[in-house]
Amino acid sequence: MSTTSASAEKRALRERLIAVRAGLPPAAREAASRAIAERLANLPAWRSARTVALHAPLGAEVDTAEIVRLAEGAGKRIAWPRIASPGPALEFVLCAAGELVPGPARALEPPRAAPPLPLDAIDLFVVPGVAFDARGGRLGRGRGHYDATLGLLRPGAARVGLAFDEQVVDQVPTEPHDVPLNAVVTGSRVLGPGVDRATDPVDTVPDA
Repeated sequence: MSTTSASAEKRALRERLIAVRAGLPPAAREAASRAIAERLANLPAWRSARTVALHAPLGAEVDTAEIVRLAEGAGKRIAWPRIASPGPALEFVLCAAGELVPGPARALEPPRAAPPLPLDAIDLFVVPGVAFDARGGRLGRGRGHYDATLGLLRPGAARVGLAFDEQVVDQVPTEPHDVPLNAVVTGSRVLGPGVDRATDPVDTVPDA
């Protein structure tokens, strides 16, 4: 697939799934977000992680509030993304969720005065997205911040996406710069390279 056709296919898929996600009833999104948090907390990559990179939800994305609660209860450090200058890669900052402030991309992010954490100090990156597939393919929000960041991570860092089941598609169109995820967690299953069985124990999902 050419870069031009992949970009056009991405735009169409992004528009369709943003509308699908926004159409989910709030109660269904809340219940699925809790189930996703529980499945994520059972992953080996989560259990072994000392520092986890999370994100504040934008629009109708999976709510990460329960993940924050589980991380704090397990004594994990939580790093939050901030658009770096000049970008497009993100930088991550250790801070409490209550310290987040509105950023230039409308999402909540750490205050500008807070110093960034080196990327190699983070063990698990929990990544947002619009569409995902069973091979770890991810379609992002369209600004390229995570695409630019994922390629900079150390080899041992785990990359896990969060999705409602309605966001999983047969195949996400990809371009050369796209970095696959190790796993995608939905309310009903865990997907990853070679893993697509709703009844499998989550321990079978590769860490990285």
